[in-house]
Amino acid sequence: MAKHDVDKGRVRISSMPPPESSLRQVDDIYVLVTQAFCPNGHNLVHDDNESFDGHPGIKIRIEADGQAGEVVLSPFHGDDSKRGRTDWPVGTRLVLKCPVCEVKLPKLARCCCEHNGDLIKLYLTPKIHDSNLVAVCNIWGCRRSRTIDNWQIISEYLDGQIRD
Repeated sequence: MAKHDVDKGRVRISSMPPPESSLRQVDDIYVLVTQAFCPNGHNLVHDDNESFDGHPGIKIRIEADGQAGEVVLSPFHGDDSKRGRTDWPVGTRLVLKCPVCEVKLPKLARCCCEHNGDLIKLYLTPKIHDSNLVAVCNIWGCRRSRTIDNWQIISEYLDGQIRD
């Protein structure tokens, strides 16, 4: 989705998730992802995933250069903590997949990082739709991400942060 394709009539900037959100605000400070789905509807957040401050992380299969592994991302937006396969060199372009069905996770937009990565979609509800998603960069070491819920951008402002 390029900047000029953003539905600016529906997208709103917000500092916190709306009340009906699949995101949760913790201690008036943190935005916590409580569920994240692949395009086939598999939830990537499970109670048996490694946890971060008592909350289960987001498990993703990653592949690059003929190697593969699983990584568990922190469910707290803005926290770059990871567990699992974390020995990729910084700047490695990864393929992100669902660890259950191994479907490749779809691209949202180009990232504005120095490695020209792609922001990859993780859907926030079982009803797969671009109005509810988290997007993470597919470049190992890039900390840029976006959180959009109910057409509200919960993270950084969109303009200038993604590329066509």
